Amino acid sequence: MAGHEETLDVCCLSLSPIMEAARARYSGLSRKLVVALDIGTTYSGAAYALLDPGEVPQIQSVTR
Repeated sequence: MAGHEETLDVCCLSLSPIMEAARARYSGLSRKLVVALDIGTTYSGAAYALLDPGEVPQIQSVTR
């Protein structure tokens, strides 16, 4: 099943350099709050992340 093998190859690719950078530890010296808003015509969303020096940021979705 050649199609199945190709799908497996695609799913196992490593993260792009942009994604790797996004997962890097925060190198700043002070704590920061980052807020993101996506205002769309059908759906809107919000997320935030607390940046702590030396820690990998964890993005939190706002559901309500």
